[in-house]
Amino acid sequence: MITRNEEQFIERCLDCVKDIADEMIIVDTGSADNTKQIAKDTCKKFRINAKFFEFKWNDDFSAARNESIRHATKEWILVMDADEMLEKESLDKMKYITANPEGFDGFSLEQRSYISGFFEGAVKNESYFEPVKNYPFYIPNLLVRLFRNGLGISFRHRIHELAEDSMDEKSLKYKKAGIILHHLGSSRDEKSISGKTEQYSGIILKQLEESPQSARYNYQAARMHLGKNDFTSALKYFKKSAKINPNYKLVFSDIAKIYLQMSDRNHAIEYFRKSMEHNPDNPSPANNLAVLYMSMGSFGKAGKILEAILKQHPENNALKHNYEECLKRLST
Repeated sequence: MITRNEEQFIERCLDCVKDIADEMIIVDTGSADNTKQIAKDTCKKFRINAKFFEFKWNDDFSAARNESIRHATKEWILVMDADEMLEKESLDKMKYITANPEGFDGFSLEQRSYISGFFEGAVKNESYFEPVKNYPFYIPNLLVRLFRNGLGISFRHRIHELAEDSMDEKSLKYKKAGIILHHLGSSRDEKSISGKTEQYSGIILKQLEESPQSARYNYQAARMHLGKNDFTSALKYFKKSAKINPNYKLVFSDIAKIYLQMSDRNHAIEYFRKSMEHNPDNPSPANNLAVLYMSMGSFGKAGKILEAILKQHPENNALKHNYEECLKRLST
């Protein structure tokens, strides 16, 4: 793991993996609090074989990540942040899949980033994340965080770094592990969150300046501006991302949603339709468009869209619910 000012979380993180880690590598990028001392004391208390390193911060999370995995000597590498935790039941599963990888070189973990401020008591009082693991309000993200050592796998991108790009280039296989990684960082106080947001914004813009034709970096810049409610700038970068790669994520749906926030339904309809065209196997754009039509009282149009997409996704509960609502409205 890489650390910087993580004294609130790091002991819990080390605690949750102490029974599966043959070695712990901690690379600190400039902590000004007690992170390093707490980490050393915790590793000593739990008798963890730990190695500590310093890394001069250079606005590049991948560089720091790659420095950390450079020191790994064991067969498998688990990458975590100090503000992340695993459940007890995940440990046995992790042992099993690394002992029986079935030809896979890496595994994706589902990172769940929770809404700020709701579980401080759990962090203070529980070794594991049991009290809130079923809490519904989180943002999911699938990330390769467990992979074989010695294959030349590295992280890419200054921010929101990924190992997947490196693995894809090497034709290395990875799959979902069915393991949840609870991300607690959103629970920080507003001042800390604000500071991180400004730091991340600077890195996003620096990355974009270096690679202005990257669909990924334009998309991240758009998300950054959207977080600041700057719809004009967000639209500009989403549209540039779509021009570079119209199949990048659900970029046309993102554009449509901004137009909805700007009360421009005509443009929202246009871009949800574009999203449907570019993502024919994803039911989300069609469902979004149908909901928009429903909000306009156009239940006939919505029903036709839902009926068509339900043929591809007959078990999708959201589609079924909205279609039933259309039928009910049309029959009254």
